[in-house]
Amino acid sequence: MTPKNPRSINKNFLTALAAISSVGILLFLFSAPTTGGPLVGSRAPDFSLTDLGGRTTHLSKLRGKIVLLDFWATWCVSCADEVPELKALYSEYKGQGLSLLAISVDEGGPEIVARFAAEFELPYPVLFIDDDTMDNYRIFGLPTKFLIDEDGKVFRKYMVNTTRQEIAADITTLLERRSS
Repeated sequence: MTPKNPRSINKNFLTALAAISSVGILLFLFSAPTTGGPLVGSRAPDFSLTDLGGRTTHLSKLRGKIVLLDFWATWCVSCADEVPELKALYSEYKGQGLSLLAISVDEGGPEIVARFAAEFELPYPVLFIDDDTMDNYRIFGLPTKFLIDEDGKVFRKYMVNTTRQEIAADITTLLERRSS
């Protein structure tokens, strides 16, 4: 009987450890977005964030409006892919009381975000996230969106691959609820 090579045992152990670690990381990533942060029906955490022009936007001052918060980054391919749909939603519903706030989680500085906003001709405010807002909304994956009703409560949370039609249906529900 030939003794086993200690290096192959060590390699097998490391491979198994890496596999177990990967599964743990994946479980964390897939469970993290649904844990913590504002729950549907709860008051949306207020924030005061600065926009590209240096002005401050307070979520609480938008009470009475339906607000779509879009957490995104310039390096996020899915985020860029969604821009035409978000622009269409904003165009369709802004006259009916929808505010759309694009909240950038970029760390590269305002120049990168400003270039992106100009290139995509974003017609809605672009804000810069702060640590408190990142913690309060528990942003773990991008894009992440929250639809806030006119009373400042979270109506729905959306993750990647949410369609324009899904968001539009929810906005329509809120508009109908408001007018009844």
